Amino acid sequence: MSKLFFNIILLLVVSISLSACKPKSNPAEAVKSIQFKFTELGRETQFRITCDKFDFYFPEGKVKNFTKIQGIDSVMQLLTAMKLAEQGTQPDVRGKIYITHANNAVDTVCVGVKVLDYKGTTYETPQALLALIQK
Repeated sequence: MSKLFFNIILLLVVSISLSACKPKSNPAEAVKSIQFKFTELGRETQFRITCDKFDFYFPEGKVKNFTKIQGIDSVMQLLTAMKLAEQGTQPDVRGKIYITHANNAVDTVCVGVKVLDYKGTTYETPQALLALIQK
């Protein structure tokens, strides 16, 4: 009987310890909305368009907004499962994604057909993200 009691207590202690280790979500990082601003993704130019010049060259881009949880979650899942791009590669920007957090901070993702820049790091552009933008 004492061995059973010991095992139950041990299991209880382990489960409490593990639940205490779960990362707590930061409310400031919660995403409130996502906006895509983009032009035709296959549009060619004579030179590479940088993120800071996108609005200058494409002032009349198309806009798509996501405010429902399902849409926001699907975009964020795509952005968290990206692969790093080859070092030195920079996007030829054809769109921007504005991620607005609950505290109104905005992250900007500069999207090119092959690579994108997110939080200062260059990643391969997920094809599912391109399909979602053009949908």
